[in-house]
Amino acid sequence: MVRKTAYFIDADYILRKDGCYVRLHLKGKKSIRRYLRYDPYFYVDVSPSKSKDIEKLIVKAKNDGEVVSPLRTESCEKIVLGKEKTILKVFCKSPKHIPILRNAIAFTSFEANIPFSRRFMMDFRITPFSILEYERGEKTRVITQICSSKPADMPKLTKLAFDIETYNPQGAPREKKDPVIMVSYVGEKEEGVITYKKIGEKFVHSVSNESEMLESFVSLVRRMDPDILYGYNSANFDIPYMIGRAKELGMKFNLGRSKRGVREIKKGMVSGIKIDGRVHLDLYPTARFFGFTGVIKAQNYTLDAIAQEVLGKKKKAIKRLNIWEMWDKGELKELAEYSLIDSQITYELGEMLLPLEAELASITKMTLFDVSLATSGQLVESLLMFNSFSRNEIIPNVPSVDAVREREGRPIQGAFVKLPEPGIYENIAVLDFRGLYPSIIVSYNIDPFTITKEEDSHCSPSGTCFSGHKRGLIPSTLEFLLDFRAKIKQQLKKTSKGSADYVKLSARSQALKILSNSFYGYLGYARSRWYSRECAESTTAWGRKHIQDTISAAEKEGFEVLYGDTDSVFILYKKKEDVLSFIEKINKSLPEKMELELEGFFTRGVFVSKKVATKGKPGDVGAKKKYALLGDDGRIKIRGFELVRRDWSQVAKDTQLKVLEAILKEGSKEKAVKIVRDVIERLKSGKVPLSELSIVTQLNKSPGKYEVTSPELSAAMKASKQGVPLEKGSIVSYVITKGGGKTISDKAELVEFAKDYDPDYYINNQVLPAVMKILKELGYEEHDLKFGGKQKNLDSFF
Repeated sequence: MVRKTAYFIDADYILRKDGCYVRLHLKGKKSIRRYLRYDPYFYVDVSPSKSKDIEKLIVKAKNDGEVVSPLRTESCEKIVLGKEKTILKVFCKSPKHIPILRNAIAFTSFEANIPFSRRFMMDFRITPFSILEYERGEKTRVITQICSSKPADMPKLTKLAFDIETYNPQGAPREKKDPVIMVSYVGEKEEGVITYKKIGEKFVHSVSNESEMLESFVSLVRRMDPDILYGYNSANFDIPYMIGRAKELGMKFNLGRSKRGVREIKKGMVSGIKIDGRVHLDLYPTARFFGFTGVIKAQNYTLDAIAQEVLGKKKKAIKRLNIWEMWDKGELKELAEYSLIDSQITYELGEMLLPLEAELASITKMTLFDVSLATSGQLVESLLMFNSFSRNEIIPNVPSVDAVREREGRPIQGAFVKLPEPGIYENIAVLDFRGLYPSIIVSYNIDPFTITKEEDSHCSPSGTCFSGHKRGLIPSTLEFLLDFRAKIKQQLKKTSKGSADYVKLSARSQALKILSNSFYGYLGYARSRWYSRECAESTTAWGRKHIQDTISAAEKEGFEVLYGDTDSVFILYKKKEDVLSFIEKINKSLPEKMELELEGFFTRGVFVSKKVATKGKPGDVGAKKKYALLGDDGRIKIRGFELVRRDWSQVAKDTQLKVLEAILKEGSKEKAVKIVRDVIERLKSGKVPLSELSIVTQLNKSPGKYEVTSPELSAAMKASKQGVPLEKGSIVSYVITKGGGKTISDKAELVEFAKDYDPDYYINNQVLPAVMKILKELGYEEHDLKFGGKQKNLDSFF
């Protein structure tokens, strides 16, 4: 026997005559494949006395007529939904047999839909990038024994980024007609563009035709042999398009390391492309996930927008609709440079996001490919599944459609909000409960299987009690994450910024934060395996109690409480020392895992009003999370204003930000008003670039399913007639033009097709609405801004 070690990257399975094998993707000096005999299984909640009956079961598969029967059964002791029981473990010949047998057995089954690779990783306690020590025969790739699995950091993996350009005379390229005209690539030591027109540049490799270009790219991938293949929206466009073109050209297109090649994988609403023997990282869903969790602050998720946000770089300015014209006119050098820059940006973006993806994979026990397509709930679920197995607890089933519908029909009461009086304030202290919901879940042992009627328990304000003795899976898992992050943050303080260790620790801290903050949402998510209405409503009930108690305590101490929301309290202060003493006093009364922190002292803040219905009548009240604060360090913190939303034009966002800066930093109401007047004059002149006027939004439905024609829908439908079809999920950038009809929707055009803009629309529907609620707090009305009306004496505000 030979003993070897290698890093674990991924796994799937193959069937051979003698049974089912795990096929492991490992990384040593190079990427290798190894095989391990391993039988899939599921559990049946039935007495072991029924084992012979189940073993004799014979079922004919409906799809192909295959005769299916269990391989064997074993009796085992498990904790089933909180209770110790003896149940049956049913082994199968193939993972495909599990659902067939589950449906044929007239008893409750569990863990019948655990992905095969996940099941293997749980059984052998293998995490992504673990160092596996294994034994195999002298001349075979079959593993006879996995000796050990030691968690490790991600090994050095080779990477390659790529991007394609397509011929597009109709706007959107047509797979059956329009060829791929360029493929660009960037690796660690090599980059270039492959095309089939001659271009006199060293970075361009010219071939004879499209077929040879695609073959050259496949050969390049095999020669460079990357472990990771970076793309941007490559699972939805680049790879499927190249596969489609190869089919039209009568050739094979395989970027993988074996004959299995590439295949589409569905992860909920997200599609991925699995490339055999490589990790395909489509950075588009990754960027959207990090945008959703707050890691990336982006208004839209085009490669250009994300490059600017994450890398501080801009793409080469070429309109996507002009690519075919550049190809026909021979503007090939510029087009090749544009293509190469896309791959360069994709590579850099991958290198920026990979450390965080790798940390999420390591912590949640999901492979790197699976993590790249996962939601926050799926990340939480993966870790709970792994830990559930360690505690010998059966993993709960996915809820039925009826159960999901019933859960969705019973919303859970949310957080407490004390609204502020609109106005401008000075000397504001913002206090914040550190990880309020996670710390509540840990402190009060909130878990679906710790709910109890014991006397010595934690009883929530909503009436549900949780055991004070038996520690639950969810709070114990979450406590580990919180303690782990606290240690990482301490290490970060001692590590020099910019170093490799700092980057790794920072990514680990961010991954732990993302995961910890997702547990409450998972408890209340209707499709969750560990859903619990009692747990979710107890968490928010304790949250409301703690924030209300803090507000009451602050008022008793003589502070004026300006605003309170979910986990934060804004108070007006005279001495900073008084605020710090108050925080210390509150923390002494809290459970160990809970802590009130000082987020910061702010010299000035603006809170604006919002029209809402009050007892059937509209009225002005303070807007939830619509404020701007100037910190002691000179930075402005903004919440709820239009400049942080993508469905407002850039000119409106920029104007709003400049107005806020004038008020908060300079204390100048006159400058704020002048800024708005100048913008109005610019708009009237007709000289504002269309790029500042485009409004970006997303189609949440297929165009044909909208009942009302909105501006973005109207622009999308017009674009479709001009050969640019847009579907559900498409990002639409449109401008309101002068012509087209009477309504705003009639005037909407994609920015690529717009030739002018309607200044009145942008003045009255974009710029003024973005600033008026701020300037009204200074005593101004729209008339003052449009026509230079008499200014009011507002010195008392400053």
